[in-house]
Amino acid sequence: MTSAPPRLELAGLSKSFGTVRALRDVGLTVGPGEIHGLVGQNGSGKSTLIKILAGYHPPDRGGRILVDGRDLATPIRLRDLRTAGIAIVHQDFGLVQDKSVAENIAVGSFITTRWTRRVDWRAEARRAAEILDRLDVTWIDPARPVGALGPADRSIVAIARALRAQRPGEGLIVLDESTRALPKDGLEDFYRVLRSVVGQGGAALMVSHNLEEIREVTDRVTVLRDGAVVDGTLETAATSEQDIARRMLGRVVEQRVHTRDQAPGPAAPIAVRGLTGRAVDEVTMDIRPGEVLGLTGVAGAGWDEVPYLLTGARRPSRGSVTIGAATLDLARARSADCIAAGIALLPEHRIDDGLALTMPVGENITLPRVRRQGRPWTIGRGWQRSEIEAVLESLDVRPRRAEMPVGQLSGGNQQKVMLGKWLAGSPELLVLHEPTQAVDVGAREDILRAISEAARRGVAVVVASIQPSDLAAVCDRVLIFREGRVDGEITAPTENAVVEAVYADTSPSAHPDPHPDPRPDPHGKADPCPR
Repeated sequence: MTSAPPRLELAGLSKSFGTVRALRDVGLTVGPGEIHGLVGQNGSGKSTLIKILAGYHPPDRGGRILVDGRDLATPIRLRDLRTAGIAIVHQDFGLVQDKSVAENIAVGSFITTRWTRRVDWRAEARRAAEILDRLDVTWIDPARPVGALGPADRSIVAIARALRAQRPGEGLIVLDESTRALPKDGLEDFYRVLRSVVGQGGAALMVSHNLEEIREVTDRVTVLRDGAVVDGTLETAATSEQDIARRMLGRVVEQRVHTRDQAPGPAAPIAVRGLTGRAVDEVTMDIRPGEVLGLTGVAGAGWDEVPYLLTGARRPSRGSVTIGAATLDLARARSADCIAAGIALLPEHRIDDGLALTMPVGENITLPRVRRQGRPWTIGRGWQRSEIEAVLESLDVRPRRAEMPVGQLSGGNQQKVMLGKWLAGSPELLVLHEPTQAVDVGAREDILRAISEAARRGVAVVVASIQPSDLAAVCDRVLIFREGRVDGEITAPTENAVVEAVYADTSPSAHPDPHPDPRPDPHGKADPCPR
């Protein structure tokens, strides 16, 4: 009796861009019923490999892509991708927020009536319900707008759409950083649905920077470094996070432990008073120069709204911030007013909110200070050159080319440029939201080191993050949010202490929902969407 062929097999796959080889003889297999991890630093070749599978790039001659033992012609056409049963779930899910769940599942392969060729919406609703039922997802209404769902449920809709053309027990889902924006309390549903898919004989290739997730979820893992596979395919259960990181970087990675060379300075703290928005109510806190203050909590607790209310990106209903002798009314302040007061924001979504992707790296770095440093008749090149060189060197941005459009950099290097842009302006208060999201382990080290160094120079820092490891690595204190208010504080935080504080005593009886959802929740959990 012969065993079933791999769902996906790559053999000798290479890709060159001019004289640069982005992939070199890559080989891996993903078997039926397997969740296979793919990891590597930014720039290691992961994105190029996924773009080849998606048909965006053709591979070099000589490589082979086989699905269920059958060769797939390259460059891959979308029609062939669907026929082969390969579906890709990207980072942002690609969902249309104001359309229903059924409409989103149908996008790209609508069922039409025989004679009029109009979309058969009844058939689409039945198909959506059948796919969700196949995933044992009973709590998502196919008629509900996707924008009304929480992040975890949106991810499940993206998986359901990926399955629409696949028969049970067949096909491959490629997850390209699909969990990076999910709250911790939504990941279990995502993983359960994914395991349901592979349990029926399907397979998944999971691309992720989160090594803890790779260890927890995948069966085997392939590591890419400089476009090549390192040490073949590894059994995940027998491989530690440190072993994976060492293969990614080519060196040993020490676990980062936060140490404070000196206590926060004696200068007056930056005082935030009565900050109130859609998800937070009367938040008051002090941040001393040289201190790193963390903000965290469960999804919907309001901690992730604070960075934007505090920096003028969103207008609170009330609240103020005092820096030195100046007090800023945040209910009236614009982003420009906050920047002028010395407040800088590193937003969560660098592509949408943090960088001008078509502009060069150098111009992105210096843009916030052009008006202040320039003259009516000239911008001035000397100060720009000095700032750019300092940022590229201190944060180890690669490649070190100021003229390159920032959109052509890897995600980790884009994040470094965005951080360097604001550090170059010597802010009084630096506010960061998920500063290491979707970056590799090496870039994470560089970013956390830069945050700590900024604090040592006397900058007051606020880090809003759902990652306990980041908070433990850099923070002096961590504030725990619950239902829009500060509910606790941890000094000298550890990962375990942060996790225990966030998820301690969160039962409905202990913390009743002031705005109950009339729909029954089969999970017995609060709606992750803030109301």
